[in-house]
Amino acid sequence: MSGKLHIYTTEKLDRAAHLRVLPEQLQGYRSAPNSLVTTVWGHRGLFVSETAPVPLFLSALDASEIFEIAEEIIFLGLKDEQPILGAILPQSESPPPLRKGVFLDIRDHWSFLDPDDAAIMSYARGLAHWHRQHRFCGSCGNPTRSVEAGHVRHCTGESCGRMHFPRTDPAVIMRVTDGDWCLLARNAGWRPGGHSVLAGFLEIGESLEQTVIREVREEVGIHVRNVKYHSSQPWPFPASLMVGFTAEGNRHDPLVLDPKEIESARWFHRDELKASPENDSFNLPRKDSISRVLVEDWLAEK
Repeated sequence: MSGKLHIYTTEKLDRAAHLRVLPEQLQGYRSAPNSLVTTVWGHRGLFVSETAPVPLFLSALDASEIFEIAEEIIFLGLKDEQPILGAILPQSESPPPLRKGVFLDIRDHWSFLDPDDAAIMSYARGLAHWHRQHRFCGSCGNPTRSVEAGHVRHCTGESCGRMHFPRTDPAVIMRVTDGDWCLLARNAGWRPGGHSVLAGFLEIGESLEQTVIREVREEVGIHVRNVKYHSSQPWPFPASLMVGFTAEGNRHDPLVLDPKEIESARWFHRDELKASPENDSFNLPRKDSISRVLVEDWLAEK
């Protein structure tokens, strides 16, 4: 199992859930000189500029224009005892004019981010998506309102009052190997030459291990064994947890591809992957993904 933290995870943010029910203290964070604010518009975060794509965390004292237009102010937690807030701006065709910063896609610029900043910004992005998708109660249809510092939405219906909590969709992602061979596939919608390990979403009534076996069989038509947990990675793009596994298959079994999911798949020798050109003809998974870690950990075994 990989010992390092994946991108979009951090050990330095204390989510301090006990503070979410203290409205006076949370209100005070909005004017505290040491509070920092990360801003989300759509699926984008606030950066200094396109030529300097480093994150722009505003002091709460400098974020008055952000607070005025934000539809949600979320308490994300404490980093080194410093309050971190997330400001969610309303949806619009073009970004609001701000005195500072430019909005950029976090995934496209993750390599410019400190790992802790990447985790905090993606956390805010994931909560922003959840708020947009849960403005109305799924039980009665009445509007919901944000409570507990943006971590709960409360139905306003008098006869309902249901509490809605942020949801994460578990998905498995699995490295299938046979000795010195590793199975990789590609989807037609991926970047040119892009290949990755297989993945799929958990279904109701399944264990994670059963999902691994089913998804491999459905996508490439082979059976796997020795399914073992590797590690997990939050993937709030928009709302998933990628649970990584390893498994073993037989490279001599015929591959039967699901044409709706898989454009191509084949077994690659370890030496072939080590010599990957990383260009439009062939490239390994994105470097910010657990799929890349699954492949690189295997390559490092020999």
